[in-house]
Parts: sequence; structure tokens; C-alpha cells
Amino acid sequence: MPSKVRSLLTVSFTESKERARAFAVYGGIAGGGAAIGLILGGLLTEYASWRWTLLINVPIAILAALAATRVVSESRSSANHGYDLPGAATVTGGLLALVYGFTKAGTDGWGSTTTLVLFAIAAVLLVAFVAIEYRAEHPLLPLRVVLDRNRGGSFLASLLVGTAMLGTFLSLTYYFQGTLHYSALKSGFAFVPFSLGIITGATSASRLLPRFGPRNVMAFGLLMAAGGLALFSTLDLHSSYISTVLPAELIVSLGMGVAFVAMSSTALIGVSPEDAGVASALVNATQQTGSSMGAALINTIATTATASYIVAHGSSPTALAEGAIHGYTTAFVFSAAVLGAAAVAAFTLIRRFRPDPAPVDVEVTAETGEPLVLAAV
Repeated sequence: MPSKVRSLLTVSFTESKERARAFAVYGGIAGGGAAIGLILGGLLTEYASWRWTLLINVPIAILAALAATRVVSESRSSANHGYDLPGAATVTGGLLALVYGFTKAGTDGWGSTTTLVLFAIAAVLLVAFVAIEYRAEHPLLPLRVVLDRNRGGSFLASLLVGTAMLGTFLSLTYYFQGTLHYSALKSGFAFVPFSLGIITGATSASRLLPRFGPRNVMAFGLLMAAGGLALFSTLDLHSSYISTVLPAELIVSLGMGVAFVAMSSTALIGVSPEDAGVASALVNATQQTGSSMGAALINTIATTATASYIVAHGSSPTALAEGAIHGYTTAFVFSAAVLGAAAVAAFTLIRRFRPDPAPVDVEVTAETGEPLVLAAV
């Protein structure tokens, strides 16, 4: 559903300032929803059960679907696009093997037979996917969508952002509950400034995009977020929420709010009507794939760093606590480096100027939208 919304925004707002404002409003709404979700999730976890954080989505989704049927009109595309089942099977298997390989690296080691075999399977299946898409009559992912320089840079940045951010949230959650001893509800409230920063950053992006262009705005936002993650890496046993965590949260969230709007706009602007859905879906796919890989990879990095610290400093209660902090800060440094790489990719690949595309037929392109989300925030 969110990717359908993005497709509709793309084809409905063809003027650059209006489009930037529309994506900013969408980002602000998403950030507000995230803030409510964090508090509600902590409340349900603490006073009911963590399972309710999954169950609560069902009635909300039903209400949203009923509301959509009243305000969103249906449309049809006359084109017969077919189904690329071999492509779907190879890319799904390849990504599954890749993520599982990162997970097994944390338990079995990077040089273990299982880890290496999984990485080899992932490489073979993903290469096969590209070959299939090159020859398929109705490809799941038309390569022309990815090979466009601007969209390709945006997709790469989106993948790297997903890799960096979900692992960051995991590390910060562990710090809140394991080091600061926050309850689930208090941890939810501790994350609220992050959602507010996303809203503020997205709103600011609507004014920055028309003036400075998506390349500069995206690179600036990503570098700002990387700086916030670097500040997270200074955490220790005596750090406080007000002095270190809150400023870092605000810096990261403001930067990501700015970057997300520019990223979404660049990935979807100028795409042909028949490719609008797959382009929007690809933003979601890169974010979700990056998040899955990032969660596995960053958890592996953090646990390895913690284990090495304990081996070097002993297993006293203080050493265990400091070892956990060392794992978190190592993860933050890695995440900051990934966001820095995303900024370089965006600045290098995305062109400085970009003309507005010609208006397209909303009734036809609206049908092509595929599911996508703004961010794992």
C-alpha cells in the first residue's frame, strides 16, 4: 500500500515544488505514525504482551483498507505484462541465502563452510537473476529502471541506508534496556525525538529540493545522519540520555528526514508510465533488503566486538557491561561508514540538474504501483 501511495504521488504531482511538498507531507505523516507506534508498542509490550505489537496491525490495516475503498478510485491497465516466475524465484532465493549467510557468520564464523556455501549460493542465484531479467520478455525488474544513472544512485543509497539504520535501532534499543535499564515503554518514549526529527527534516526538504536539487540535498542529509551516528559511537557506561543520546538522535533523524524525501523523489521522477510500479517497488525492496542484511551483519559485528573485548579484559561484571557498550559503539561506527558511502554514491551518481518530466496519464500509471515503504523508522 505505501508504494501505491508513492506511485500516485509521483504521477499526480508533476511540478517540482508541489512534488517535493507532497513527498514531505507523506514523510511527515509516516514519521508521526512511527512516533505513535513506538509509544503504543512499548505500552503493549510492558502491560500486555509483545505479541500484541503484531496483532494490533490487523485492525489498523482493515480500517485503512476500508477508508481507501471510499477515497481511492480504481483504474485498469490494458497491457498484459505476464509473470516472471524464474526471476522471482532466483532473486528471492539469492537474497534469502545472502541474509542467512550474514546471520550464520555471527554464530559459525566468516570462514565456516556453511557461511561460505550460503554466500556462494547467493552469488550464483543473483547473477542468474540478472541474466534472466536481461532475456525475459516480461522481466520482474526491467534493467533499464536500474541502469538510469539518477535512479541507480538513489536505489544504491536506499540499500545502504537500510543496511545502516535497522542495525542502529537494534543497538540503541539494547543500550536503552540493557545499559540504561529502561522499560519497554520508556524505551518507546526515548525514540520519539527520532520520529519528530524525521518529520522536521522531511518538511525542510520540501523547501530545499527545488532550490538545491536532489543530489546535494540527499548527500547533505546522509552526511548529517552519519555525523549523528558518529556521536552515538562515543557512548559509554556513564553517558546520559540528555547529553549524548538525544542530540545524536536529533542529528540522525533530521538528516534522514531530509535524505528520504530527496531519495524517494529521485527514484521515481522521470520513470516511464509502464515502469512506475516497479520503480516504486524497488525503493521498498532495497530498503527492506538492506534492513535484513544490516540487522544480520551489524549484529554479527557487535557480538564479535563484544566477545573480543571480553577475551581481552576478562569477564567481571564491569568488563561485561563495557564489552556490551564496545559492541554497540563498533556497530555505530560501521553504520556511520555505510551512510558515508551512501552519501558518496548519491553525490557521485546523481546528476546535478534534472528537468521535470512531462505529465503522464494518472489513470493508467496508478494501476502499476507496487507495495513500498518510506523507511524502517
